[in-house]
Amino acid sequence: MDRPRHAHDLNYEQIVLQLTDHACALAADVHRRADQLPRDSGPKALTDLVLKEAEGRLPATLEGAMNCVQNRARLVRIPYERLDRWEAASATRAA
Repeated sequence: MDRPRHAHDLNYEQIVLQLTDHACALAADVHRRADQLPRDSGPKALTDLVLKEAEGRLPATLEGAMNCVQNRARLVRIPYERLDRWEAASATRAA
């Protein structure tokens, strides 16, 4: 017999779905920006690794509500860290 679904389980599922959508959109944006970097640059290579890992994790089955929310949140955080580093490097070069 299936256990009844609790409201917090449903909330976690909604959060996971929203984070997954956001992570997909963010990965696409980072990918577009990474394509503008020189092909043999260190930042491009690192970004490609980060994106490859994210693309491998995004299709993963949504299991273990809290763990899944945490994993999806990391998939959103990591590309933002890449973007922050690029912007900081660009600001330093422009100054």
